[in-house]
Amino acid sequence: MSKTSTIRMLVVGPTPRLGLFLKSMEDIPGVEVAGILDSSSDPQGLAMAKRLKLPIYARQSDCKELASLRAMVIFNAQSLSMVDMKALPEGVAVLRGASLKLVRRLAGALKKSIVFRDKFQTVKQTYGQWLHTAEDLVGKSEHIQEVKGLVRKVAPTPTPVLLLGETGTGKDLVARAIHHHSALKNKPFIAVNCTALTGTLMESELFGYKKGAFTGADEDRKGLLEEADGGSLFLDEIGDMPLELQSKLLRFLQTGEVRRVGSTQNKVVSVRVIAATNRDMEQATAENSFRRDLYYRFNTFTIRLNPLRERCMDIPYLAYHFLTKAEAKLNKKMQGISDDAMACLTRYHWPGNVRELSNVMERAVILSQGEIIEPVDLPQQVYAPGSPLPQMHSTPCPTGDVACENGFASSKDRIMANFERKELLHYLKNAQGNVSEACRLSGIPRRTFYRKMRKYGL
Repeated sequence: MSKTSTIRMLVVGPTPRLGLFLKSMEDIPGVEVAGILDSSSDPQGLAMAKRLKLPIYARQSDCKELASLRAMVIFNAQSLSMVDMKALPEGVAVLRGASLKLVRRLAGALKKSIVFRDKFQTVKQTYGQWLHTAEDLVGKSEHIQEVKGLVRKVAPTPTPVLLLGETGTGKDLVARAIHHHSALKNKPFIAVNCTALTGTLMESELFGYKKGAFTGADEDRKGLLEEADGGSLFLDEIGDMPLELQSKLLRFLQTGEVRRVGSTQNKVVSVRVIAATNRDMEQATAENSFRRDLYYRFNTFTIRLNPLRERCMDIPYLAYHFLTKAEAKLNKKMQGISDDAMACLTRYHWPGNVRELSNVMERAVILSQGEIIEPVDLPQQVYAPGSPLPQMHSTPCPTGDVACENGFASSKDRIMANFERKELLHYLKNAQGNVSEACRLSGIPRRTFYRKMRKYGL
């Protein structure tokens, strides 16, 4: 039995029954007596302790095993005086009375709790790895590769970053990617939507407030800037931030000082600020709806995200990415997306961008009657026969041009083949070359996995 599944107990108290009790404890699997706490040891117990090579402590503070204890058995009321309950490590079970039956039940309960704890840690770790994968920037287009390169370059620096792009292009994921690839990845990442609150509420939300600063301020409260101290703060839709708050944000970016509403004291915090907006910031500054000096402060490093209709090469990768997420969320096994359904996805103009594609794939998984997404599982506007083809090349593609249609089909086939091969290599790498484990991780049946490996020469 491993150390993590062994229950370590400290026995407390002098009694003639101590020797018999210790002897009986040897018959309880998974239980280990760490020592005896006894200021006036019974001779019989001392002899038994010596035979079992157990340490005896006169005071609780002398016990070197205290931190590793999971339980303490106290023989009688007199023995209780030797125990300082406040000094016991958190989670130590205290059993008053030396009943072997109770000890067995306690040991069983503690072992179950350890098993559940270990399972929880395993699931938590697996989910963390999955979440990290889910937050990676997905796509193979030249644009998304450029964005990834900019993220890697700016992430290690403290420079504020401004993310520009239409709603739903994934600005929040880029912000998280910047945080994850920085030295702050184990520190807080706090996101706030600047359109969700009024100017007054936004100020107290960002900077905090003192008790009595306004009606309802019943206690001191930290702001998000203080909560994010040492980490990153993501200000989404900063273009809609009220002007009076923009000046205070600018002062914070310049000095790093936070002053709570109603307070006269400043506090210095270290926060990486990442902002995002779907507005035309040049126009906003020209109209005086956004401070030019604050815009220039953020404009030091800008990342622009193109709409999905301008990088339709990424659609198959994103579609399978969101299919995997929907499978996990809905606990429904899927095998893939039919060619006709993929053609519909790549043909659609996606006004809601990546966010709309994510919602469409989740809806399709819910509606699907089988394990393959078909056109009928997609919303009406996505598989409408009259939807125009996306421009896969720099030259326009006239509707009805047979050569262009063939070029699109050929491009789609290359994209899908490249995607499948990359995914197979990804799962094989994670499984350290173990095909059975790779099948389990990917959810692809073994026969299908081997067939695809042969297809791509793996």
